[in-house]
Amino acid sequence: MGSDGTSGFSALKGMISFFTLWHMDITQREMDSMETRFHLVPVVGILFGIPLMLAMAGCVLLSREIFVDLGLLAAVFCLLIVYIGSKFIHFDGLTDFGDGMIVSGQREDHIRALKDTLVGAGGIGVALTVTLTTFAIYSTWGPLTLLMLAPLTEVMVKNAMVFAASFGLPGKGMAGRQVSMTTPKSAAKGIAVSLLCGALLAFLASLLYVWLTGAALEDMLLPIAVMLVAGIVVSAIVGLIMARNANRVFGMVNGDILGATNEVCRPLVTLAMGIAFVLVI
Repeated sequence: MGSDGTSGFSALKGMISFFTLWHMDITQREMDSMETRFHLVPVVGILFGIPLMLAMAGCVLLSREIFVDLGLLAAVFCLLIVYIGSKFIHFDGLTDFGDGMIVSGQREDHIRALKDTLVGAGGIGVALTVTLTTFAIYSTWGPLTLLMLAPLTEVMVKNAMVFAASFGLPGKGMAGRQVSMTTPKSAAKGIAVSLLCGALLAFLASLLYVWLTGAALEDMLLPIAVMLVAGIVVSAIVGLIMARNANRVFGMVNGDILGATNEVCRPLVTLAMGIAFVLVI
């Protein structure tokens, strides 16, 4: 526990309650902990990763029983699990980000569109583009490959959020203190947390993959390592780019930008890890 009364456990409790459907009674202590230890947010990815893993294994088994390719259905399940499981909170940030980026005018006009509660054409267009791209990439890999990719992706998109907060300028909104207290040192910690959480999910997914395919567990070590490296690199780059653009256009990184980073990163990191996986498996 820190000298200010915050702790890692309190931070995770706050993050779980804020970023997932799992409602928990939280106080200002949990909110303060979440703001000072935002590098722990990749742990939340585990709560999405395990249901994704089980859903993809179920799709593989069902596909073998009915002799039908369930790639499209698997992609739908992936999106439903993360969207509903996160209460659409990041998707909402994506639509706000789209409105703010697309609108013409000075910085004040961009900020006004970003914070507007109504969704405009820019928000709809950006959200539709990102969602369709994600769906296309997920459906391309198929449920067996998604068994390895989808769980790990949810850790990496949170790593991108850590990087966006680490290199973003704080605003005056709800996430302002969180961004101001998340530093480049936090980004390094986020990488470590992401590697640990990603390795755990990848190992569990490998056990299911081996059971479903008959592959040797030791043959999964290199693909896991390559996927982790690809995921860390791409998620970090996405987070940095999102922070840089948000700093330039809005003069800040707020909660909407962090949510948009989560969504924008998903198709890119899944594509990168998928390519890495199929090249070495």
